[in-house]
Amino acid sequence: MFILKTLLRIVIALIIVSAIGIGVLGRERMLEIVFGSVTYSPIEFKTLERSPRPNQYLVCPPDFCTAKADATSPVYDVTQDVLKKAWLTLMAEQPHLTQLSMSPDASQYDFMQRTEWVRFPDTITVKFIALSTTDQSTLAIYSRSHYGYSDWGVNRERIEGWLKSLDRHLANQTG
Repeated sequence: MFILKTLLRIVIALIIVSAIGIGVLGRERMLEIVFGSVTYSPIEFKTLERSPRPNQYLVCPPDFCTAKADATSPVYDVTQDVLKKAWLTLMAEQPHLTQLSMSPDASQYDFMQRTEWVRFPDTITVKFIALSTTDQSTLAIYSRSHYGYSDWGVNRERIEGWLKSLDRHLANQTG
């Protein structure tokens, strides 16, 4: 009984210390202390090598990525610029999302989005691709978590949701 009470006191003390730490430092800083700083580096879709962890989701056009994609990118009946503008409009509406970088030709963007409650950081890279016809385009998207092994499908859910929103946005714009 003594050991059980001692363990309970230790657990309660850890919860209190964690709550104080979060209150003083904030969730994002506490995550950095516990898991380490987020290391961000731009990617190249054509040479991307995925980690073996399942906490990522890749959408690519056929023959665009060397890495195995989880899904094939849709083709849109709009120009690359119209697609990019629609995407960036949707990104501006996303909670806890910041733009990290943009390629010099403005065809690739990197974003960080933090999860709603715990504020785990995920990086999302999107590249807008003009197809051989001038009025069609597509995109490649790679969403990945920085912490942990699994993401319980968060990256997949995020990207599939964004693609559905993009479809609706473009349908309202062109129809």
